[in-house]
Formats: sequence, C-alpha cells, structure tokens
Amino acid sequence: MSLNSNLAVKYSRVCYFTNWGVHRSMKEARLRPEDIPADLCTHIFYAFANVGGLTLQAKHPNDLNTYQGEQPLYPRIIKLKEKNPDLKILISCGGWGNSAEFDSLASSESSRETFSNNAIAFCRQHGFDGVDLDWEFPSANSRKNFGLLTRTMQKAFKKEAKKSKKDRLLLSLAVAASEVLIKQGYDVPVLCNYVDLINVMTYDLYGSWTGKIGHHSALFHRRGEKGLERDLNTNSSMYNWIKAGCPRDRLIIGIPGYGRAFTASGNDPVKAYGESGSVSSISSPYLGESGLLAYYEICKKELSEGFKRYWHKEHEISISFKDGVWIGYDDPDSVRNKCEYVKREGFAGAMIWALDMDDFSGKFCQKNRKKRLKRFPLINAMKEVFETVEITTQMTTLPIQTTTLTNETILLNEEFQVLLDQMFEDASSSSSAAAAQHYLNFILFCFVYLLKIIS
Repeated sequence: MSLNSNLAVKYSRVCYFTNWGVHRSMKEARLRPEDIPADLCTHIFYAFANVGGLTLQAKHPNDLNTYQGEQPLYPRIIKLKEKNPDLKILISCGGWGNSAEFDSLASSESSRETFSNNAIAFCRQHGFDGVDLDWEFPSANSRKNFGLLTRTMQKAFKKEAKKSKKDRLLLSLAVAASEVLIKQGYDVPVLCNYVDLINVMTYDLYGSWTGKIGHHSALFHRRGEKGLERDLNTNSSMYNWIKAGCPRDRLIIGIPGYGRAFTASGNDPVKAYGESGSVSSISSPYLGESGLLAYYEICKKELSEGFKRYWHKEHEISISFKDGVWIGYDDPDSVRNKCEYVKREGFAGAMIWALDMDDFSGKFCQKNRKKRLKRFPLINAMKEVFETVEITTQMTTLPIQTTTLTNETILLNEEFQVLLDQMFEDASSSSSAAAAQHYLNFILFCFVYLLKIIS
C-alpha cells in the first residue's frame, strides 16, 4: 500500500470584528481584540471605516483614540499578528446604509486612482493587510464602475507592492446573495478577476421584508418551496455567483453568528415554515435589538429558559422554539455541515458575521460546567473542519510474506495504533502548528517502526 497525502489545501476563515462591540452596554457582550485567539481566523476584517471624500477614514472614536476607558483599537487588533504572522487583517469600509459613499468615488478613473492610492497609504500607516469593500448594494448605474474600481485598486496594489517590496495588499468584497441584486449591480467576471476574496452574504435571506416564516441562512431548499423561495438558501446563492461567471476558488460562504426570530401560530416549528408570520418582538438584552439574537443568547435560552432545539433535515440547519417564538440560527453542527459543503464544492472558505456574536467567553453554551470552557464554538467548528488533514489512499498490489508475529511486533502494532489515534485526536483540537508537529512525530514513528520490522 502506498499513501499519498494532500496537505496543501487551505480554506479561509474570515471573521468580522466590530469596533462598536467593545462598548456594548452589558459587560458580558463586550469583545476586545485581546479576547481573540491569534490562530482562530485566517483573516480578520475590521468593521468599519468611512469612505470620506476619496479616502478611508477612521469611523469610531475608539479606532485611533482612547474612548470610554479603552485604548485605541487599531494598534490592538494589529498586535494579533505578532502571535500569528500569517494572520491577515483587513479594513472593511461601507456597510448597510452607506451605499452613497461608493457612488462618487467609483464614478471616474481619476477618483478611482485617488481612492486607491489613499487606501494604500491608510493601510500602510495603520498596519492593515488590505481593504474589504462592503458596498450594500451597487445600483445598475454603478455596475460597470464597480468593476473598474476593483481593476484600478488591484493595479495600484500591485504597483505599490513592487515598489515597496512588501506583500501586496489584499482586496475583498462583501456581496449580495440574491440573483436579482447580482444581475443588477455586479459585473461578476470582472470583479472575480481582480478581487482576492468574494464574501457572499448568505444570510438575512428571510426577515420582516418577506412576510413569511423561513430560515435566514438555510443550506439547501426544502420540498414544497417554489419560485423565489426555492432560491432563499446558501447553496442557491453560491450557484448564482458561479452561473454569473465567478470561479469557485474566489467564493466564500457567509455564516451568521446570530438568529432571526418570528412569531409562529402553532406548536410545530417545522410546520411553521412558509406560514405568514411577523418578526418576533423578542428582544436581545446583549445586542440591544428586537427579533435578532446572538448565538450565545440562543444558547442561554435553550439551557435555562426552556427553548428546544430542532434540526431540519432538508435545510440542514437548526431552529430554536418555545411558545410560538421561532428562531432560525446556525450552531456548531450546521457550521460543520456548511464547511464540509465548502470542501465538497471547492469553494475558498467561510466568513462569519461577527466575532462578538459567537460565544467568545465560552460561558453561555457550556452544558457541562465541569468541562473546560469552549470559547468561540461556531468559529472553532469552522476551524475543525477546514484544518482536518485530508489523506487520499491509493492501494497497490504487493507480494505478501507470511511470518509469525512476535510479542515485540504485537507491542509495536499496539503502540502504532495508540499514537495514530492520539495524532488524529490532537490534530482536530489543536492549532495548525501543533497538528503539524504531531504529524511529523507520526512520520518519525513510522520510520523507526519500519526499521525494527526490517531488522
């Protein structure tokens, strides 16, 4: 038997960090840069910066200044790279309600060039590794200009990298999932040619605007869905981009760290799908929003408030339900499912909005208080799947020589199996560096084992 290992596959784990999350009203909901393990994500997107005029500008007082007792956040988030030099930290600009910021800067080649050069200066000054454009959402009039903007930025980034002899700055997009918005505002072949990462927002597919109960981030459609509703899922959204001409290795699926709640009339959460339903008035004490709950808040409701978790087999997603309150959300099981889907489909990875919505303290979702706290369960589920060592085995016919097993050989076989089991157990729970070390130990043991067999 010969063993061929494919260990070079790498999937991106994109995590949004929100600068306002440090200042939430309740202490338990505040996530600081120092709370984030440096190897948790491959990319951290700092949200948000303003697009002021033709340049990037710090948006929140805490970005560059001491604010409410917190030291400036820019240098603190960048400091994570001291522990993990491979970590990429990008500045994200735009966001919901800020579409007008992009219209003018993308309107001419001179404005696109000026913005590109100013963005480079901003990133180099503050230590960011690139720019994430979160344009929600470009109109038909801006479709061509958006593509030209990415071309100009990519060209400027390459030119600057060659001149400065530094790594080229990365360019990323946060984009719509619906076919209508894709056709309207995105010149897909152009964008996917000039951009490093396309983060598809495969969530918020259901909400108050739909007037019906549905999961806002289902993986697949379910039987009985027709027309537009049949496309309101992650798989259909990703194929919207593929059909429009985007290579799979540019595409990142979106995973929400929050759930959306509806009011259902009956007592069966599965039968409630597709029914007319308003957004639930249930409020989020930690996020301060209505009808939307962070993952850790849903954990709290299931562990101490009587909410029951259900699994929808067709959608391959979780639901939490109690007394007519219907919450569609992602949990570690659905995240693993989606990440396996990413690997099967050949996509580039997964993105989560946002770090401060996961159970970053590990205190809310822990069922057994005797066990070690499991922090960031959603993102760690993503990491677990993406960092699993993929080994392909090719069988070949070899002559077999029958020998009598000695006690020493039996002992070696037992040691071999113990080490093998330990290697895979540790690799699934350790950092990539630790997993690599276990793999090297395994190779060394195999070598020694073969020497003993031969001798």
